[in-house]
Amino acid sequence: MAKLGGQAGYGKGHFVENISAAKTLTTGDSGKVFTITQSSAFAISLPKAADAGVGWNAKFLITTAGSFAITIEPDSTEDTLIGMVVMADDGTAGASSESGVDTLTFISGAAAGDWVDLLCDGSNFYVSGMMHDNNHITIA
Repeated sequence: MAKLGGQAGYGKGHFVENISAAKTLTTGDSGKVFTITQSSAFAISLPKAADAGVGWNAKFLITTAGSFAITIEPDSTEDTLIGMVVMADDGTAGASSESGVDTLTFISGAAAGDWVDLLCDGSNFYVSGMMHDNNHITIA
């Protein structure tokens, strides 16, 4: 069975790419781990959910924290982010959306190690993740 996307094999290894400026992802970026440097404010644009298709996935990880907000956004015609990000500090709060929204934000002051995973079903991108403190990541 052929596998599409950035990770051509099963098992060990990932394709890792650092993002430190605006970027538009493609269907070929599936399977990648994106490390994020918060050295300026910028947006990461997702492909349309239908184009991404069932199984498109990516991980986003803050590796260099800074004082700038980074957004992850579906195509401007879509509100397709659904899911939750939990807080590691004491577990009493987090960020979530039960219906499709259009912006996931690593806020100014997010910490190294804050992360989200996205998985597409062809209609929506499902979000799961973890943040050190409440509101390091918002879904709205």
